[in-house]
Amino acid sequence: SAVKEYAFMKALYGTKYPTPTPIGHNRHVVVMGLVRGVPLYQIHSNRISAEQAESIFRDSVTLAKRLAMHGLVHCDLNEFNLMVDMSGVQGTFMGDDVGEHYVRHSGMTVQTKGALSARTPLVHEYRDGTGEVITEEPPVPKELLDNGEPKPVVTLIDFPQMVSTKHPNAEELFDRDLQCLKRFFSCKLKCNPDGGWDDIMPQWENVIN
Repeated sequence: SAVKEYAFMKALYGTKYPTPTPIGHNRHVVVMGLVRGVPLYQIHSNRISAEQAESIFRDSVTLAKRLAMHGLVHCDLNEFNLMVDMSGVQGTFMGDDVGEHYVRHSGMTVQTKGALSARTPLVHEYRDGTGEVITEEPPVPKELLDNGEPKPVVTLIDFPQMVSTKHPNAEELFDRDLQCLKRFFSCKLKCNPDGGWDDIMPQWENVIN
């Protein structure tokens, strides 16, 4: 499965999907670039605004739609296979420079003290994961929402189970992915889009035609 995981990741990354950077694989191991953020299931409704929750949902559904338009169904698109950087700075750092911030976000904005697990406030100092004092300004979000909050950055992971849209159960699997996302966002993140769910949820026949 490592070979399949790497092959899918490399193909999707090469077509500008938001996946980790594929580096290599050997036997049962896949090596990929660092993804800043946390799995979606670790984000709680009291640490995220309605606007941010809807933004994540729209991006997640767009990924399902985009995959289907390229002939693929993820088959396990849920809160466990989406990484989210609530600070919105994912993608602003390139390479593996030693001095870069390791942004493993807890679900708040970078302006909030203690929001980043690697930026622990000690008196008037911030230290990174190595204990070095951080003197530079906090990273700036790549994009802001209309309400001024950072736009969360969504990264897609876990690919071996993907199937073609020509699979006999492709439509059922596609709908299951969408319903899993809808259930998580409505029940756990208390997300209720202003325009309703029908305005966001893509229809199978419209996606593949």
